[in-house]
Amino acid sequence: MILWSQRAAAALSGIFLMALLFPIGGQWEGSAGATVNLAFVLAEKFPSSLRRFLPPFVLAFNTVFSAYGVLAGGPVLWAVLAACSSLFSWNASLFLHRWPFALFSVQRRYLGRLGGMLMLGLGAGISALALQGRISCPFAGVLLFALVAGALYLYMVGGAPGKAVKS
Repeated sequence: MILWSQRAAAALSGIFLMALLFPIGGQWEGSAGATVNLAFVLAEKFPSSLRRFLPPFVLAFNTVFSAYGVLAGGPVLWAVLAACSSLFSWNASLFLHRWPFALFSVQRRYLGRLGGMLMLGLGAGISALALQGRISCPFAGVLLFALVAGALYLYMVGGAPGKAVKS
């Protein structure tokens, strides 16, 4: 379950990088981003020594190319989406490296928390873009994004209401 989520997030990272870099004339950079993320999707085929260094390399690569795309005048929304999906795929690969044979219930709980953090990051990123005027969104939408992100943050940090936190 986590493996397929990691692969989907890596593929989306490549697509988001292409959407970020192609409009500004970065065909080579966008193609390189898609190729590197495709290699991350197919990482099972590589030797184990290379598989160990691939996730941090892909995360750094996506971060650098997202920053380059924004600084070159690309659409910032695609950079936010590329960063979130890249972080998701990197974090899922860390889980797979540490617990390759985790129970399905553990994987499901982990994906729920990781998805919550992803939504928190997306909500904060899109709210910031809307407040800066980079994307057009009515004030009610921005307020809703901010409130949902804040509530999700409190839920993630404090735990579910009514459940005791074990130390």
